[in-house]
Amino acid sequence: MNGYDFDKTIYAGNCFADFYFYCLLRRPYILLLLPYQLVLSVLYLLRILNRKQFKQSFHCYLWFVFGKPQLVEKFWQTRINKIKPWYLAQKQADDVIVSASPEFFLRPACDKLAIKNLIATDMDLRTGVIRGENCYQESKVKMFQQKFGTAARLDSFYSDSKSDFPMMLLADKKYFVKGDMIQELSVPEK
Repeated sequence: MNGYDFDKTIYAGNCFADFYFYCLLRRPYILLLLPYQLVLSVLYLLRILNRKQFKQSFHCYLWFVFGKPQLVEKFWQTRINKIKPWYLAQKQADDVIVSASPEFFLRPACDKLAIKNLIATDMDLRTGVIRGENCYQESKVKMFQQKFGTAARLDSFYSDSKSDFPMMLLADKKYFVKGDMIQELSVPEK
């Protein structure tokens, strides 16, 4: 089984940020929340808000977006082509995606790609509130082990971020992805 981060790893960009701008174009009234979101961004940069607090507060715009399930589906109809060709060429039936992006948002993309195994942040589609942990750093490992067991290992793990080193420790081979360049890493075991 191979594991993959999603954003900037197999998807060219940050898909949930792309969705935010997609919503702005289709529901421009959410621009009224921009001053609030800018204040949240400053509080996050000053480390007054942690990543989870920032993420769920920033995505409060979801409260005001009507037709979200249809928007998500339409988004993926037009953006599934941003899945990187190298991934499509090596995709396997037992791949697992482990991502900080919301599960409700990634599930339609995974369905289109015939990926059954998805571990992602449990965010409420209606409100943007995160139930449980943000699927990030050590939380990714914890969620992976809850789903597959504490002894589960990966053949390979691919990511664009150092924050995924905890997941890489569960893999026999570790790959760092930058754009379309893939480099095998030597990460010391714990």
